Amino acid sequence: MRIATLIIYLAALLCAGCATTGTGTGEGSFMDRYSGSRQLTQAETMLKGGDTHGAMHVLDGICNGPAVAGVTDEALFRLALLTLKAKPGSAQAQHLLKRLKKEYPGSQWTALAAPVSEQVNALEEQRRQNKALKGSNQALSREITELNQRLEQLKNLDQELEKKAR
Repeated sequence: MRIATLIIYLAALLCAGCATTGTGTGEGSFMDRYSGSRQLTQAETMLKGGDTHGAMHVLDGICNGPAVAGVTDEALFRLALLTLKAKPGSAQAQHLLKRLKKEYPGSQWTALAAPVSEQVNALEEQRRQNKALKGSNQALSREITELNQRLEQLKNLDQELEKKAR
């Protein structure tokens, strides 16, 4: 009986030690890892069921919770993709991708996010160029309108001069 009590006591002590010891390097505690893994599975199930909004909510909770390598990095990547799907070029998605790269540089999810991040940056650059071109186009349209008005005025003056010359 004493051996069973000792084993239970040691098991409880080991679990309590794991649950309360965080490394501070993004690895998280045993309980954080377990909880995060369960939430990731829940988000995947929601996505398979078509509940994108619910999955995004769960992934956001993981991203805002304790940092756990292998869990938080995957959640950041998946949330960034879902955010981009909902709103291409989203500033929030860009922030999530930057955070992933900064906090988990060696993660496989960071490697997968690199081309996505490049595409988002290219999209943002195209948007800036389009905005500049629209501004130039508007300025040229105004200038054309002014030139057409001046041309009409010159035609009217020319017609008046012809009338006076007769």
